[in-house]
Amino acid sequence: MPDQVADALEKSADKRHVTFDTQQASYDGTMGLEASLEIPDALALAAAVKSGAEHLARLGSTDTADGRRATALGDLARHQLTIGFDQDTPVSEAPAQRVSTPVTQIVLHAHLSADAITHHDVPNGQELVGRIEQGGQRVLSVEQIRAWCGRPDVTVVVKPVIDLRERLECRGYEPTEKIREHVIVRDGTCVFPWCGRNARHGDLDHIVPYDHDHPELGGSTSLDNLAALCRRHHRLKTHGRWRYKMTDPGVFTWTSPLGYNYLRDHTGSRPVGRARPDPGADARSVQPTSHPPDS
Repeated sequence: MPDQVADALEKSADKRHVTFDTQQASYDGTMGLEASLEIPDALALAAAVKSGAEHLARLGSTDTADGRRATALGDLARHQLTIGFDQDTPVSEAPAQRVSTPVTQIVLHAHLSADAITHHDVPNGQELVGRIEQGGQRVLSVEQIRAWCGRPDVTVVVKPVIDLRERLECRGYEPTEKIREHVIVRDGTCVFPWCGRNARHGDLDHIVPYDHDHPELGGSTSLDNLAALCRRHHRLKTHGRWRYKMTDPGVFTWTSPLGYNYLRDHTGSRPVGRARPDPGADARSVQPTSHPPDS
């Protein structure tokens, strides 16, 4: 029944997708992607990646086969971005005549000196790490940072040092750009327990609510009263009876509607017991779970 098959295919949802997990990066500076392509496209991509990996091997690459395939896939992306579809350069112009420009920007919060990046002598004991913003604030080694800084296809933006001990405050509800950047860098992700969403893509929440009618009576727009929350957990805090406080810069204690306490700091999230006695504690043993039980 070809007519029914054709009708079913037309009504079915398009299952094709390409998903990049940019919020989670591994310690070796990689991140994952998943794709579902039409068969001709998938086979063409597989052939192109295989060909690129074989070419790298002929050039003397000592990477593993999987490593060469990953590099070949990145080479395909960089070649696509340097073709210049949005430029006036004639298609017939030889690739050697075109100027290679960076096509990828990496925002890096470095906890190391410029000398460490450029291979100059570094004092013993200096912390040689940096955090990449597009990778869920993943910590990177200085060797990885050096390698990226030496690539002509990558622009590395190194942000200035932010002093977390500094206190900033402004008038009104909206924080200044400097305050916003400070909170985003300090928190890294949404500060709700076990949430890993990038702070830059969420909201800044007034821990003590701002009073729009009487600003002098409400919570201040300051570093010690602002925290990064994703939209979902911002709504949960506002309407779901969750409450929290900041005990130190970047350290938060949350209390759930059922009275469970959770600590969130730079090391992660963990339960820390109940905020109030459980009425049924005498009749049963209450054990906090490893994740918020009522989120």
